[in-house]
Amino acid sequence: MARNWILPLLLWVTTLSACSPYVYNQEITGFSTGVNAVAASYRSGQQAVDGIVAQQRQAAEATVRTRLLLLPGCDQTEPSGTPPRRPECAAVPVGAQAAPGPTAVQQHLADAAPAFDALKGYAAALAAVTASADETALNQARQCLTAAAGGMALELAKFQPAAARDGPLLTPVGGMLGQGIAIWLDQRRLAALRNTVAAVDPEVQALGQTLQAALAAIRAQQLLQLGRDLRRAAEPLEATAVSRLSVAGYQSNRAALEVDIAAFNHIRAADPAATVSAMVTAHHQLALALQANSGRAMAVATGAQTFIAAAEELKAAIGAPATAKAPVVARK
Repeated sequence: MARNWILPLLLWVTTLSACSPYVYNQEITGFSTGVNAVAASYRSGQQAVDGIVAQQRQAAEATVRTRLLLLPGCDQTEPSGTPPRRPECAAVPVGAQAAPGPTAVQQHLADAAPAFDALKGYAAALAAVTASADETALNQARQCLTAAAGGMALELAKFQPAAARDGPLLTPVGGMLGQGIAIWLDQRRLAALRNTVAAVDPEVQALGQTLQAALAAIRAQQLLQLGRDLRRAAEPLEATAVSRLSVAGYQSNRAALEVDIAAFNHIRAADPAATVSAMVTAHHQLALALQANSGRAMAVATGAQTFIAAAEELKAAIGAPATAKAPVVARK
């Protein structure tokens, strides 16, 4: 009689293992890594755009020899007021009371910041659920996941009210008496991921549009500035008087031109649309796999790997011009 229940139990345990979130542990971790890379691309790109704007303003001032004065805040070293703050210190044209405000592109990028933060928090919460080693850690991770999913819904409501989810996200936590603690925890992890990932999947796709627009704006600004640098660097070598340059001068101009060409080609190869599409696909494959409890591990793994590669390439492309070409501007 004892053997009658052994086979069904083994089959049941095998089924649970096949559905385990640990089947997708590496892929979920990879998804989080890719999202972090996309967020890093945004941050470095935002800094690059700030630098480009400052560079253009300074060039315009240099052209007409604008008279500048320091704002009164440059005389104050310590914070004051309620809440305490340090007044603005900047060099501005005579008569100006404050430094120039953000351009339309800068404001657009600033408005998109919460969307990047929301997706980054959600991806980290997914990884935390799969990494939870006991009931306490799992409960904390689930709460973070629910909060992160709610944060995504709030951000989506700002950008695309019609696409926002109705009502709160509920993730059941039903106990599983009589099971081994490891299997019980595994099933609770699976329930949290299955319900949340499926519910959030449309929001990942919708917020992806915001991410893509912001990253495309960064790329456009970088290409515009790099294109100007490229033409400026080429002028001495395109001129009819190029033969008058010394050998050293010619080599110096040629080397500078090649640096600008390389920077231009590097950022031109960046593809924000492909990167965001890969992110959306990777998340959707995970949602389908968790819902179906079937052997979609290969599709999930492929989607995650494609996304990570695209995200790292984008990070390298956007970050390189930010470091090499534009001055660093501290963000407020």
